[in-house]
Amino acid sequence: MNITLFGYPLTGKTTLFNLLAGSRVEARAWEEGRREPHVRTLHVPDERLDRISALYPDKKKIAAAVDLTDLVGISFGEVKDSLFLGHLRKADGLVHVVRGFQAAEIPHPKGRVDPGEDLRFMEEELVLADLVLTAGRLERLEKDLKKMKDPEGEKERDLLLRLRPLLESGRGLRDIELHAAEEKLIRSFAFLSLKPLVHLVNLDEKDTAFLLRPGERFSLGPPGRRLMAFCGKIETELSELENGEEKALFMADYGIPELVTARFLRQAFAAFDRITFFTVGKDEVRAWTAKKDTPAARAAGAIHTDIEKGFIRAEVVASGDLFKWGSLQRAKEAGAIRLEGKDYIVQDGDVIYFRFAP
Repeated sequence: MNITLFGYPLTGKTTLFNLLAGSRVEARAWEEGRREPHVRTLHVPDERLDRISALYPDKKKIAAAVDLTDLVGISFGEVKDSLFLGHLRKADGLVHVVRGFQAAEIPHPKGRVDPGEDLRFMEEELVLADLVLTAGRLERLEKDLKKMKDPEGEKERDLLLRLRPLLESGRGLRDIELHAAEEKLIRSFAFLSLKPLVHLVNLDEKDTAFLLRPGERFSLGPPGRRLMAFCGKIETELSELENGEEKALFMADYGIPELVTARFLRQAFAAFDRITFFTVGKDEVRAWTAKKDTPAARAAGAIHTDIEKGFIRAEVVASGDLFKWGSLQRAKEAGAIRLEGKDYIVQDGDVIYFRFAP
């Protein structure tokens, strides 16, 4: 899974990246001409994995992994032409870092700090990038279909013609309902307005009371928007404290109930409709991530494509039942392990053994 941090310049993207990744990337690298994104792998903490691993102390514990990407700031009005569109389209989830802090020494490119306006403008830019992509594809399709009849091409053209008015209206595609066949037709486009999107506001230190409810501090649009917040300046200072008690005291003084490092992945997984399932193998206990509503056969593909191709059945037990019985063998004896087919929808917390034909 890849989560990509992006936004306009001087919002605190790299500050957030450093907090989450425990790195010390210099933000001025962008000013000095760096264009390649910063990338780090984050291991997802999960108490359930710890408990499963404790049942099998002789096996290696491997947490689920998330690749975190930090892109250079994209200038206002230039998203559709950005060299980084490819990175945005490859992401499984997008996190738009929005400036909500005041700092005279860091002038806002538009002259004033208005996170609500920046947020709305960015959403419009993502839709515009999709509209440009759609228009270009339709133009090529029309030319190709004049030369040769192509039923699949006609289906794609008809679907894009249906989607184009939505993009032209500025609504985007995130809330539209598409059938599985339609999703497959346009999957390669990786439309930005279809990707799960979280807006993460970098608050001023005087606004820490709104860390868990940034919508009460700023006018950030309709209730459906996924919002988070952090205070980059203070949380960076707190990250440098090694004494846990001292850190807790400072957090209490600043009114910070929970650091972004503790809640980012948890909230991002919920916003991006991701679940976690587990496997207990010969040598390891491991956590895996998948989209919500993923069938068992496709979830098996996260482990290896050969398992998906040769899928026979899945032996499934809820992690809560595993904890209740204390081992897979006792859970099996109690009838808590179910045999499921390839269309079974994997649930968050499932412990699964996939049977397959090599």
